[in-house]
Amino acid sequence: MLGAVIVVTVPRLACLYGQKGGEFFQKLARQIADLDFAPAAGAMKLLGLALVFSLLGWFYMAAVLVPARQERAALLAISIASVVNVSLNFLLIPAFKEAGAALATLLADLVTCLACYFLAKKSARLLPSGKKLASSLLDCLYVTGSCWNLSVEVDGSKKGEIFVKNRQKALVKR
Repeated sequence: MLGAVIVVTVPRLACLYGQKGGEFFQKLARQIADLDFAPAAGAMKLLGLALVFSLLGWFYMAAVLVPARQERAALLAISIASVVNVSLNFLLIPAFKEAGAALATLLADLVTCLACYFLAKKSARLLPSGKKLASSLLDCLYVTGSCWNLSVEVDGSKKGEIFVKNRQKALVKR
């Protein structure tokens, strides 16, 4: 998002700078630098988790189903997930705004991932074991939980920071 804002405002900044509009240039540059997306932080955390399911689903679809000539199965999985996404957007956005849209995306990506996983399991035996997959997902959940923990400060304490450092040590020891 910040990248899009920068791309859109660069011509205006250049114009202001070129016209010796130092005060206006400084004000606009400061606004961009201070851009705060705090209201969307929860949605971004959900989308971070959705990315895991999206990438896994994409792998099963592109690397297993398509080479196995199961394009129709892949299309069915994507179609179902699209209906889930659109339906949940209609239900969740009015009540939860950007968090509702992010949750709808997360659930749709989960549907795609699970559908493609089970369809791909029939086509190939070279898939990650359930144990490795569960371990990876658990690690992703730890990271997501860490982000939530860090975003909630209680009396200025650094509880979340300590949690993340301990989890990082545990992951390195693996």
